[in-house]
Amino acid sequence: MDNKEPPVIITERLRLRPFSVNDVEDMLEYTNDPEWARYQVNIPPIPYTRKDAETTVAMLSDPSNWEVLQIFAIVLEGKVIGEIGLNQRGEDRQNERAEIVYSLSRQHWGKGLMTEAARAVMNWAFQTYSFNRMFTTCDPRNSRSIRVIEKLGMSQEGTLRNHLKWNGESRDVMYSSILRHEWLSSRGK
Repeated sequence: MDNKEPPVIITERLRLRPFSVNDVEDMLEYTNDPEWARYQVNIPPIPYTRKDAETTVAMLSDPSNWEVLQIFAIVLEGKVIGEIGLNQRGEDRQNERAEIVYSLSRQHWGKGLMTEAARAVMNWAFQTYSFNRMFTTCDPRNSRSIRVIEKLGMSQEGTLRNHLKWNGESRDVMYSSILRHEWLSSRGK
């Protein structure tokens, strides 16, 4: 993976850009919603504090993290309403794969915005890098996330039972993926 300058991706309704330190207030607003946090993992429990938001935004806006964690702020009408991007650990790069991760403010659920953002990021990633596979995970109870995964043309691969422990609860994790040739075929290329 080359260390490239983070791009800005423009879609029909959204601007996907690197996070900046000025995004703390917006992040704090959407992350302090218990419904938003319901299926999130690896985040501090609600209430999500200003310090939590500052720490997260500092990490996401640090250019030295871009090679492994390529996370874009999802901006609608000048306001950050979520995040989307790629998570690539060492073994992922070696195996030519990347995990797509995302979350969106509850006020914007059901409007097709996450699918729009995910298609744009996946298109950028497959054009920019030599990934053979892109995958995602979600809680199998999260029907909205499953719908996004279906719209992206990903195939459900299976569910790992009691795979994660978060806030004292064992959680199942559903894995889904799309291969490069499937993505290209779905785009008519």
